[in-house]
Amino acid sequence: MTWPEPEIIDETDAGNALLSTERLHLRPHRLSDVPYMMELSSDPEVVRYTGDAAFADEAEARAVVERLAKQFATRRMGRFLVLDRRTGEKLGWCGLRWWEEAEVADLGYRFFRKHWGAGYATESSRACIRYAFEDLGLSRLIATVMPENPASIRVLEKLGFHRTGPASIQGIPALGFELRRA
Repeated sequence: MTWPEPEIIDETDAGNALLSTERLHLRPHRLSDVPYMMELSSDPEVVRYTGDAAFADEAEARAVVERLAKQFATRRMGRFLVLDRRTGEKLGWCGLRWWEEAEVADLGYRFFRKHWGAGYATESSRACIRYAFEDLGLSRLIATVMPENPASIRVLEKLGFHRTGPASIQGIPALGFELRRA
């Protein structure tokens, strides 16, 4: 299935959405998202292949949301909240994280289990890739995935990422992927 090209929309529209696709709005996180982030990370299946543990408390979730907001303010990128364009429901997050030491952005996504298999990871990732290459001027993106996560491997391959070899996620063996701007 293919979707129309994502469009960048005015940040005052659709709850401060930055990117929009046929079914989704993506916007930077804000402090009111802390309870949602806690709920998302509390599902052991959602964080199973991430190397992350559930947030210990609200202060830890708040610190992550503040870090995401700071990165967006300084780099115009981050992990964006993904909302259903029709209902406004919070589905998960998707976006870019800048790795200063490697001077590259990493693509990542995480969705509530009830939304797995609906194509949201692929659709929101396509919007983020377009944003990274066309609007931010990046020349490449990376991603890492645990070998035991075939669904994410399929998403990355569908998006055009190529395996680069072994990698790690917080010391856990993983596969490295890369996508270069055409």
